[in-house]
Amino acid sequence: MKYQTGLIIGRFQPFHYGHLFLFREAFKQVENVIIGIGSVNVDDENNPYTQHQVEDMINKVLIDQKWNNRVIQITGIPDFHDDQKWLDFIKTNCLPFDVVISNNDWVTNIFKKIEMPIIEIPLYKRELYEGWRIRKLMREEGEWKIRVPSVLTCE
Repeated sequence: MKYQTGLIIGRFQPFHYGHLFLFREAFKQVENVIIGIGSVNVDDENNPYTQHQVEDMINKVLIDQKWNNRVIQITGIPDFHDDQKWLDFIKTNCLPFDVVISNNDWVTNIFKKIEMPIIEIPLYKRELYEGWRIRKLMREEGEWKIRVPSVLTCE
């Protein structure tokens, strides 16, 4: 393992197979992860789930995949609309990490400015596994369940 602890930031609205791919690839390169749930202070069409609901989804997947012992922290990260305040919040509220795992240009640019190492995981089947597409299918009662891990669709 090149890195001990990686920070993964995402909204996970909902957690889907693209996120599962991200986690699987991350665990090949880091021993442990910190999961930052972004936009926890936003409640709108793009962020329909609360921080608690997202944490519940993530925890179900972590247990199902037997990764739960490799996650050292799950924390909410609010939107500040100020890059420095956002970064300061992460530095203050997250346990220490030595790499950021992301493919989000905004996130990677902030961390590149402070010379933090970045692992950019390619997006997985983006046309299928993109949050807005899945949320739209959910609203329209379409075939969304095939795009999220089955552990999340069990009644």
